[in-house]
Amino acid sequence: MFLERTKWAAVATAVALAIGGLALPGNALAQGSTPNVADFSCGTTPFSVNVDVRGLGTTDVCVTSTATVNLSCACVNKSGSCPQAANKATFAQTVKSEATIEPKNGRVHTTVNLPISVNDQSCSAPEGCGSGQTVKLVEFATEDSQPTFTLATGSCESPGPTLSSINCGPTSGQPFPGKGGSCLALFP
Repeated sequence: MFLERTKWAAVATAVALAIGGLALPGNALAQGSTPNVADFSCGTTPFSVNVDVRGLGTTDVCVTSTATVNLSCACVNKSGSCPQAANKATFAQTVKSEATIEPKNGRVHTTVNLPISVNDQSCSAPEGCGSGQTVKLVEFATEDSQPTFTLATGSCESPGPTLSSINCGPTSGQPFPGKGGSCLALFP
């Protein structure tokens, strides 16, 4: 009689798990819990965001990011100055990115960087610098409140509800102002 009750208890437990959608402790979202966004803040480096989400179980998170950066580039002579007649150009570079992040022990804790380079190699213009001159990135600035980051549950291919959004800008810098500010003066 005891053995027969044990068999029925085992069968009942198996059926309950199957009907319950495998609501096991490791699958917190299947149990109806809401993830806890402990941190979703602008990073300490430009174009980055800190992410700390708990209570995910095995559910991924998706971080999407976008920014349009205006790059001001100019020809620079050997002395580090930008001649008043220097070739110069300002152009926009738009970068969009998404990252699906798998939780470890039900938690995602990381920093996500928007993959953008703001350096001399980012300058595709101006062309035709004079002899001995090189192209330098004089300054950069994002448009409005960019970069923008969005956090959602699920993979980026099929994201779930948005948990949070943040604007981490505007972001700007002057990597090469030129000797005596001569290069900055070209971009009033």
